[in-house]
Amino acid sequence: MADQTISYEQFLDALPPERKGEVERVWRVVRGSVPEGYSEEVTAKFLTFMVGDEMYVALANQKNYISLYLMPLYYFPELKAKLDAAGKGLKCGKSCINFKRAEELPLEVVSEIVGATGAPDYLERVRGGRKGK
Repeated sequence: MADQTISYEQFLDALPPERKGEVERVWRVVRGSVPEGYSEEVTAKFLTFMVGDEMYVALANQKNYISLYLMPLYYFPELKAKLDAAGKGLKCGKSCINFKRAEELPLEVVSEIVGATGAPDYLERVRGGRKGK
C-alpha cells in the first residue's frame, strides 16, 4: 500500500525541532539541483524526487539520523567516485548517506550528483541495469 501524500510543510512540521533546519537545508540543495523531468512527492516517511515509478533521490527522518538516498550512485559509478573523493568520512550504504547535521555532507558534491542525470537517461540506465540481472 502506498503512503498517502502530504504537503512539504506537513512533513517539516512532523520533524523533531532540531532536525527541521537540517532537512530544509539539504532538501533546498536537492530541489535546486534536480533536472527537469522528475516529480517531487512527499509522504509521511520521505521527501522524494521520482521519474515514473523510479526513485531518484529521497530524504527520510530516521530514529537516530537523517538519511539521504542518492539512487544514481547505483547506476553511475563515476558519481560514487565523486562522493568518495569528497573526503568527509561519510556513513554510507550503497546509495544512502546517514547524517545528523547538514554540514556533515559535501553539499556541493550532492548538488553535482543530483544534477548530473536527466530523467530519460536515468530511466534508461535503471531499466537497462535490471534487464542485465
